[in-house]
Formats: sequence, C-alpha cells, structure tokens
Amino acid sequence: MPFSFMTTPADRRKNGASTTVKPRRVPSILPYLVVAALLAAYGVFWLAAREILQARLAHEADKLRHAGYTIELAGQRIGGFPFRLRLHYDRLRVVGPSGWGFGAPGLDAQAFVYAPGHWVAVAPSGLEVERGGDGPVSIRGPALRASIAGVHAAPWRVALEGEAMTFATPPTAHPFTFTRADRFDALLRPAPDRSGGQLLMRLTGAAVAPTSALAPIAGSKPLTLDLAMRLTKPEAFKGAAWASAVHAWSQAGGEAQIVRLRVDAGAANLSVAGGAIHVGEDGRLAGSVPVHVALPSGLAVLPMVFGGHVSLPIRIVAIAAALVRGAGGALNAPIKFQDGRAALEGFPIGPAPRVYRPAVAADEARP
Repeated sequence: MPFSFMTTPADRRKNGASTTVKPRRVPSILPYLVVAALLAAYGVFWLAAREILQARLAHEADKLRHAGYTIELAGQRIGGFPFRLRLHYDRLRVVGPSGWGFGAPGLDAQAFVYAPGHWVAVAPSGLEVERGGDGPVSIRGPALRASIAGVHAAPWRVALEGEAMTFATPPTAHPFTFTRADRFDALLRPAPDRSGGQLLMRLTGAAVAPTSALAPIAGSKPLTLDLAMRLTKPEAFKGAAWASAVHAWSQAGGEAQIVRLRVDAGAANLSVAGGAIHVGEDGRLAGSVPVHVALPSGLAVLPMVFGGHVSLPIRIVAIAAALVRGAGGALNAPIKFQDGRAALEGFPIGPAPRVYRPAVAADEARP
C-alpha cells in the first residue's frame, strides 16, 4: 500500500483519533452563590429573631413596671447563633405590688430559633423568693430549672423542677417552713380532655425547720406533699399582670377543683379529695374543701396556735391537731373560706389567703 500523507475520517476513527476537540468544562459557581445566599438569608433571619426577642422583652418589662412591678434586669445578653436564642442575665428581679416575686443572681434561658415559644431556663446560682412582708427565702440547689411551652394555648405548659434544695432566710425575715428538700416538681398544662387546665405539684424529702409550728407533728420525719388540681376556664386568665389576670379569671367563673391533696410526715397525714375554691371580689379565697386529718395519739396541743407569726396553712394544721386530739386521732371536717375568713369545723382560723389586692387589679385593668 502506498504511503500517503492523506487520511480519511474513517482512518482517523480507526486509529483512535477524534474528529472534534471537546472544549474544557469550566466549573459553575452557581451552587456556591446559592449556598452563600442561603447562609446570608439565614443570618438575617437569626438577627431579626434576636431583635424581635429583645424588643418583646423590653415591652413586657415596661408593661409590668406600668402595672406597679419592680423590674431589675442587669447584664442582658442574647446569643446562640446559629440554631438557638440564648438569653443571659447577670441579675434578674421581678417583684409585684404585693411584695411577692423572685430574683436570681444569674439566669440562663434558651430556645431553638425555629421554636421561639418553647423556653428552658436554669438558675445556676439559685433563686430568691420574695414573700411580701415575711422577707425573702434563698433557694439553692444543683438543678433549678423551668420550661415554658405552648404559649398559644390556655393554659401554657409550665414546668418547674428542683433537686437537693436548701432554704435559708436572713435574720430579719420570718423563718421558712422547710430547711431542705430532696425534690420539687410542679407542672401546669392543659387537661387531657382539653376542658380546662391541670396543676400537679409534688414535694418529697422535705425537712421541717425546728422553729416551724409543724415541727411537733413532723419531728425528724421527712415531709411529702402531693397535689393535683383542675382549673376551669383557663382561657380567661388574661391581664397586664398577676392581679388583673386573676381578677379576670374569677369574673369569668374560673375555679380550682381539688382532685387530690395529701401531706405525709411519719404517722401524721392530711388529705383532701374533692371541693373547689375560687377568688372572691375581695381578692381572697372562697369556697369549701373536705379535710381528713390523722395524727399520732397523744399529740400535745401546739402552743403556737393562737400566738406568734403563724401563716394560715400552718395554723390550719395546728388547729386540726388540737381537734384531732379531742376526736381520738382522726378528723373529717370542711375548711370554709367565706367573707374573707377561714374556718375549720366552724372554728375561726384567721383571714382567708389573699390572692391579689383588688385595688391593684383595678389599677391594672385601666387602659
């Protein structure tokens, strides 16, 4: 075959050569631009959520101050990027016009940025509970936590939790009933049938203070409290602050129905099953609940029944102890709250517990 410089396309295909030269593919930057735009948009979204939270906190604080509350917010910081909103206070204090409130020398709370209605908070340095004229109670423990969720329903889901707690009061304050407790749990949530609200509370391993009127009953035995209540018309609990919200709830016919209440300390116990209470126009409890009390025989009548600074719950137990002693160790009697007074077995105990001050509620209700 003669040699030739000329080759046909078929010859080039046969020899593995291509008839065309493929252009070199240049990588597209479009995916990178999309990712960058999404990251920038998410950053703007997180910053907007942060600004909304900051504005909401300032608004709520101003609203409470206008209602007569004392609000102290020191060292507020908001972080948590990219997935959370983390809120920190160096010092937080909220006290109502009645003198009741709480404070924390350090509080941390957080929520997922896509679920800003569910918050979890912890007080690593403890809490201080203000008790009106009785002074503060300092609460310390390795696990003092709270969570709030379901804020678009009534009632909210609120959970409180404490472990290995200790309680202390300054010398100028009235002593607290307990010195320590193994665990405390409280849960407010919608009832399972969605017909109202449910409040559950449990205190276990509580040590009664030696100066308490409960000391002769409990002695060195740990005290346990178990409470379950059903709350009607929780959707009516609305207002600028506590007093106005309770007032609106009571005006709508809301009441607390006791499903279960039991207090045990050794051989002594107090239990309530049934009954309902509400808040009267005077801001005090009204209603009636049946009480069963069982105490060890031979228990002496408490000397603090009629004297000293004794709160109503303690006075109820003290009066019950005296009546039980005369009834042979057991008593079934109603506690009635009526016209601002409390009575056990028809025996006057003292004023009914005050839930709010009517003057405060009227002030808060003003536009």
